[in-house]
Amino acid sequence: MKNNLCFYLFLIGLLCTQTLLAQEQGVETRRDSTKTDTAATKQNKEITGPRFLALDVHRRFGKVRRFRFYRGNSFEFKVKGSKERFETKIESVGKTQLGILGGNLPLENIDKVYVRNPGWFIHSGSVLLPIAGLGYFALDMLNPAVDDNPGSKPFTVHREAVIISGSLILTGIILRFFKKRVFKINKRRILRPMIKF
Repeated sequence: MKNNLCFYLFLIGLLCTQTLLAQEQGVETRRDSTKTDTAATKQNKEITGPRFLALDVHRRFGKVRRFRFYRGNSFEFKVKGSKERFETKIESVGKTQLGILGGNLPLENIDKVYVRNPGWFIHSGSVLLPIAGLGYFALDMLNPAVDDNPGSKPFTVHREAVIISGSLILTGIILRFFKKRVFKINKRRILRPMIKF
């Protein structure tokens, strides 16, 4: 007990001295970092470099989720005033336009962006669950033919097998709808070019 108390007092003393030393050395604090430097803003230097496309999705409580699209990535979108979905590769990203195969597209003309859902369960489940449902149903029908019991009839449909295999197939079909997420571009979902550092 006495050793723990000594350790905590030593730790508090160490933290206090480090804080005082940091204040004496003029370390930049949060309040200092929010002040704007007028000389730096007057120069207004243009930062150049390779760009990527960022889709910022603002959520509740100030959280932001960012989806990044780099040069060479597949990009699926819908243009304003059109009902067609386009999927193409990104050739280049400019300040106000997106270079795609066949030309340039202004960013303000993009209405919706389709993003692949990153969850592995959705993609593998949408393929494997219907296969498992069909396999379960087939095995339930063929198993009595292999069985040696005299009372079992081959190729009979059981109610339990239909319920289980049907629920597996239905779950796989429902998961297909969640493979891609649709984001309509508005003030909470912003599409902007960013510079890679």
